[in-house]
Amino acid sequence: MLALLSKPKHPAVDWDALSRRILEESAQACWVVDGELVTVAVNPALCALLGYRAGELIGTHLLAYVAEESRSVLERQAAIRGLTPHRSYDVTLIRSDGMPLRAIFNDSRLDGGDGGAAPGFCLFVTDITRRSEEETQRAQRVDQLADAVARMNRFLGQICQELKDPLSAILGATQMISSDAALPEPVGGGGQGSAQLGAYAALCSDAGRQMMRTIENLSLWSRLQLNQVPVDLRVYELGGLLQDVLEELEPRARSRDIIVVNRIVATPVLGDLSALNTVLKHLIENAVRFSPSGSIVMLSAAQADGRVAVRVQDNGLGIPEELQPHLFRIDPHHAAPGADGEMGSGLGLLICKALVERMGGGIRIFSKPGGGTVVTVTLTHGLRAGL
Repeated sequence: MLALLSKPKHPAVDWDALSRRILEESAQACWVVDGELVTVAVNPALCALLGYRAGELIGTHLLAYVAEESRSVLERQAAIRGLTPHRSYDVTLIRSDGMPLRAIFNDSRLDGGDGGAAPGFCLFVTDITRRSEEETQRAQRVDQLADAVARMNRFLGQICQELKDPLSAILGATQMISSDAALPEPVGGGGQGSAQLGAYAALCSDAGRQMMRTIENLSLWSRLQLNQVPVDLRVYELGGLLQDVLEELEPRARSRDIIVVNRIVATPVLGDLSALNTVLKHLIENAVRFSPSGSIVMLSAAQADGRVAVRVQDNGLGIPEELQPHLFRIDPHHAAPGADGEMGSGLGLLICKALVERMGGGIRIFSKPGGGTVVTVTLTHGLRAGL
């Protein structure tokens, strides 16, 4: 028979000492509490995480370091510890410097050696503050994107309506032309048919210009969003530019019996020629559109601290206070009808703001319902431009 080999003798293991050594040397933050949630032991990793010394933590209640909103979570988990030996849940702790710390508690029950009641619990703490902040930021970005998409959809709906109205006018006019053409010419009509035809043609022309203006604005706004609109900053004399703009808008103002008074002369500003023309045209056209017949639109400028403040003032309908914060947003529900009832998308103001800011300026609006509106555009004075 083979002789039985004797087993090598190993020294007895001091499990308590080994447990303490593991606790001390572990990189995982560990918190040991008794059945009343009073701290019994902590390791250096937990002290570093919370910013306390071990002596400051031992003997204190766990809830003293838990944020108010997480206390109910911890109390609920403490109530069911006798049912499940292991649990995992999120809590917010408060560091010694007062800063919140989002953490995961991996909670394990420490059973008594004689099978009696659990003498305490071991909580392994994992810092998830950065992950929680990233998730919060991601959720905020998702909400912002959803809001932007919703506003864009509403904006597109308004644009479709703005294109639909003049197109309906054109279709209606052409239908009337077709109907009149099918009727026999009355004897001695005296050119009445030609007069009606001229009126229909004028209606189609106005509607066509309105559609073209909307399409041009959409194209410019789209290129601004894609940063495809070059800006060539030079010094221009504002009075001369205004004369060209006013000549273009004079028929519209005259048709509504509105007088545009220009008090801006010999005022050099730094800007882009195309952008300046676009901004001035949009603002004056808006003032004419929202002014009652027979009123005055005033153009003026003031110079101070190397800047020029250009003011376009009307005596129109004004803008309700609750709508003014939305004027520079793609949010069509704030759009208001003009004095003749025509609706606008508000795209012109968005374009003006984008162009003015590209020229290093700013734009602001002051309005009072029933008291008119003042739009002020601030630009760099040409003599201070250094060009």
